[in-house]
Amino acid sequence: MSSYGRLWYWSLTERRAPSNGGLRVRSFIVRFVVREHMTFREEGEAATRSPDSVFGLLGDETRLGILQALWERYDPNATDNAVPFSELFDRVDVADTGNFNYHLGRLTEHFVRRTEGGYELTAPGLKLARAVVAGGVTGDPVLEPTPVDAACERCGARMAIDYEDGTTWVRCTACEGYWPRRGGELFGFSLPPAGLRDRDPDGVLAATIVYSIHRFETMTRGVCPECGGAVDAALAVCEDHDPDGGVCEACGSSFLGVVRFVCTTCKFAWRCPSYAVVSHHPALVSFYYDHGVEHVPATWAGIARGLHWAEDLVSTEPVTLRLTVRHDGDRIRFLLDDTGTVVDVCD
Repeated sequence: MSSYGRLWYWSLTERRAPSNGGLRVRSFIVRFVVREHMTFREEGEAATRSPDSVFGLLGDETRLGILQALWERYDPNATDNAVPFSELFDRVDVADTGNFNYHLGRLTEHFVRRTEGGYELTAPGLKLARAVVAGGVTGDPVLEPTPVDAACERCGARMAIDYEDGTTWVRCTACEGYWPRRGGELFGFSLPPAGLRDRDPDGVLAATIVYSIHRFETMTRGVCPECGGAVDAALAVCEDHDPDGGVCEACGSSFLGVVRFVCTTCKFAWRCPSYAVVSHHPALVSFYYDHGVEHVPATWAGIARGLHWAEDLVSTEPVTLRLTVRHDGDRIRFLLDDTGTVVDVCD
């Protein structure tokens, strides 16, 4: 047997709102990786269950009510989260036990498992519930452009952030940024809507960087942070790059090299300047440490530091790029191949 994961987009429409203030599944689009609960036979054999049938399991308000009830009773510190049948029935707004039992049975072994003590969510069931609670499928907050206590590395002016569609956008309030075709953008990182709760704008910026940079590191190591699948990477360069201290007219960016990562399973993609793939390298961290600098990639200071590293095109066939980092008169150089992988380090 082999596991198979795929990125699916599926819409649900809520017919009723829960009266107890629990999970609210309104009209939304779910992006969910079918991995833990999808099993396929080897080539030539019939699949045990198709992705369509798995997502069809959720197309009923009674089944959604069952998942909600199990989530509300879930305690991460408990050794047993099983809910007895009678209690689960009382928690779901359905009058017919036969109808309830039918829908519970459809969920069992996929999103729900039966134990000696009753019923509990499986790992995929918990994943779906957490996505709803985090606001990734139900929340759509918007943060208007707001100044933060950080300076643009290009011009020194104050930065501002805004938030929309699950992304925190960081822009300079004075200059064109590093991606002027996208409104003076410095960078944009994903953050679930829950990341905005109980945080001021500076806290949102810090949370965005921590959340995204650690996810990005898994991409650079060949593991997709969305589904755990394998990742392909390619380094692209602008052969006519001429930023002239600002932005190149040919590519519309300040960066000579850009690495593109794509998951071969769920198509989750990430694009970053070449310096980002070097930021976690142990030789770089050691280089800065030897000079009395604590280099932490998942901070604005760590990101800003990389914006000053020099890029040089070594070859176009295959694409090879050299990054040079300087500090206090010393330097360290990193050679990147056409996949954005560091293949050599020298001084």
